[in-house]
Amino acid sequence: MSDDPATPIKGKTILVTGASGFVGSALALELCKNNHVYGLARFTNGAVRRQLQAAGVSIIQKDIRRESLGRLPERFDYVFSELAILYTCDDDPVEAHDVNTYFVGRLMGWCREASGIVLASTGAVYLPGHHMWSEQGMIAPRNTYGLSKYGGEVLGRFLCEQWNIPTCILRYFNPYGVAGGKVTGWARQVAHGEEIAIDRANTAVVTPIHISDCVRYTIEAAHQCQAPAQVINIGGEAAMDQVEIVSSLAGDMGKVPKFRDVSEAPPFWTGDVGLMLRLFGPPKVAIRAGLKKIAREVSAAP
Repeated sequence: MSDDPATPIKGKTILVTGASGFVGSALALELCKNNHVYGLARFTNGAVRRQLQAAGVSIIQKDIRRESLGRLPERFDYVFSELAILYTCDDDPVEAHDVNTYFVGRLMGWCREASGIVLASTGAVYLPGHHMWSEQGMIAPRNTYGLSKYGGEVLGRFLCEQWNIPTCILRYFNPYGVAGGKVTGWARQVAHGEEIAIDRANTAVVTPIHISDCVRYTIEAAHQCQAPAQVINIGGEAAMDQVEIVSSLAGDMGKVPKFRDVSEAPPFWTGDVGLMLRLFGPPKVAIRAGLKKIAREVSAAP
C-alpha cells in the first residue's frame, strides 16, 4: 500500500480477532478511539469484555471451532487477526491447528474485500537459540505452537496471492505489559519470592517489546499490507539475557531474585528487528524504562 506508515487509521470499520487476549484487547482499545471496532473472541473473561464494551468495541462472542463466521458485517476496511492458542498446543495439536492455521483461511475467505489483513504470528517459527534471526532466518518450529502458527503464515501467504488480498504477517518477539508477557511473568515470580528456572550454560536471550509499542507497530503494519504478503519481525530494539532482566526487575522492586539451575530451560528466540526499525522507527519505551514500569505495576498490584 502507498499510505504513509505514520498516518493513523481513522474512521474505518475494523475487525480484531482474539480481542480478549493480551495483545488483541490492547489493540482493540487503541483502535476504537478513532474507528468502529468489532472484537471477536470467546470472551470467557467477563472483565475484559466489559472493559472493551465500555470503550465502544462492538462485541462478537464466538467459539470459532464450533461456530461459523456468519452474521459478521460483510465489509471490513482492516482486519487484525490476534486469535491464537498458545499454551495448550502440545496437549491438543488438532485444536491448535484448527485455531492457529485453518482459521486464517476461513477469516481471509470472509474478508476478501479488506484493504489490509494483518496476521499475528510468532518468533517461535524460527530455530530457537542464540541466533538473531531476520525475516529470512531459518524456519524450524520446535513445538506445536510454532508449527501451527507457521502453517497459518503459509496459508495466509497463499490466499493473499490467490485472492489478491493485501496482507502483512507480524512475527512477535516477547511483548510484555502489566496484563501479560514473559517479562511480566518473571516480575511476578520475583514479587512472590518464587524461584526462576535458568540454564546458565544456555541462558535465554530475548528482545522484549512493551505492549504500547507492540500495538503501535501492529497498527502501522496495516499500511504495509501488500500482495505478496510482507513479513515483519516485531520486538524490542535491545537484546537482554534472562538473568539481566530478572536482576533489573528485582532491583527496581527492592527484592533479591531467586534462581534455580536447570539443565535444560524452555526454548527462546531472538529477533533481528532491523526491518521494523526502518519502517516504523525506534520503540518509544526503551527496555530499561519498560522494566522499571513493569516493576512498579507488579509491585502495586494487590
